[in-house]
Amino acid sequence: MRTVFVVCEGQTEETFISNLVAPAFYPLGIALVAQLIATSPGHKGGALTYPRVQRHLRNTLRLSSQPVVTTLFDLYKLDSGFPGYAEAEGRPLPDRLRTLNTAFHADVVAVAGCRADHFLPYLQPYEFEALLFSDVEALAGTEAGWADAVADLRGVRDAAESPEHIDDGPTTKPAAQLARHLKTPGYRKALHGPRAAERVTLARMEQECPFFAGWLNRLRDLAPPGAS
Repeated sequence: MRTVFVVCEGQTEETFISNLVAPAFYPLGIALVAQLIATSPGHKGGALTYPRVQRHLRNTLRLSSQPVVTTLFDLYKLDSGFPGYAEAEGRPLPDRLRTLNTAFHADVVAVAGCRADHFLPYLQPYEFEALLFSDVEALAGTEAGWADAVADLRGVRDAAESPEHIDDGPTTKPAAQLARHLKTPGYRKALHGPRAAERVTLARMEQECPFFAGWLNRLRDLAPPGAS
């Protein structure tokens, strides 16, 4: 069994990894362990300034067990202190992600002094909620009162190239769209996000979200020889 630490943006992503993604990887001989970054005494997740991120990744990669570490951070409102941020601004999404991930990887590997293949950075475009638009019918089925929102959610999804391309504006990002259209009850990320993700399914997310699918395939490549 190979352990891979997944450093997450917040509690919703931590639950998503632990409840949905990790069980799918365990049969492959990969134990995904979700982590949150301490941001203040007694609090973890959110407020991910780059110095905090860098320090946590450095310390984790320097553990005597020499673990593999990956990330699940939102591209939306990424701290401008991340390596490559200024260079990536304004570029098309694939180029922007490539620039950020390359610079992020180089910086962390240099600071941690670890093997290059032990750090696999990943930034989710534009945020976790994009994955839920992979199946709007399943998403709307999370709460009985959301059935009337299917057409509106379908309109949001169909207006974008993929769920991962839904606009990253403060009023048009995926989470804002959910807040606008899901009213009875209102969408609550920590409560509804993981539940909706289970309904949507990991397989459907991979079909609809190419960047997310590429990340999972990179993690699958870490399977130890002989794993099923």
